[in-house]
Amino acid sequence: MNDSHDQIDPRVRTRHTKYIWTIAGALSCVLFGAFLAGGVYTLWRMDDAPMTITFNEQMMHRKTKAMRQIFDGLVRGDTSRVEDAAEDMRSIGLHFDWYSSSEIYENNHERFRQSTSDLIDAAQRGDHNDAKESALELERSCIECHALIHRKQLPN
Repeated sequence: MNDSHDQIDPRVRTRHTKYIWTIAGALSCVLFGAFLAGGVYTLWRMDDAPMTITFNEQMMHRKTKAMRQIFDGLVRGDTSRVEDAAEDMRSIGLHFDWYSSSEIYENNHERFRQSTSDLIDAAQRGDHNDAKESALELERSCIECHALIHRKQLPN
């Protein structure tokens, strides 16, 4: 009457249940690890973005990031990367120009524009030495402009 195929041994059923719970636990650990890794990655990337959100600070952060890319390209001998970053720098300068037109800024902005154009030209030619000198001039113009701005903000 009782066919052995019709009945499942309770020990076999328990063994299958253990395997299912083991697999479910392993998948849960993998998903939790992926979620945790994504969270850590997001927090790590937040270090790259400033927490302040004024337009001036955003533009300065973008200029700083472009300058890092210029120097990285120069160190690696990658003039196409230097050119791309210098183009970004020029674009930022053009957008920032209409917003920050003041006497202090305008007096130094022409030097910034010229050194950026020289850097782009040198990078397009693949001239590493000229690109290096233009990048140093660009950095110098940034430092001097900021020094003037900070000097102007100090009380007399």
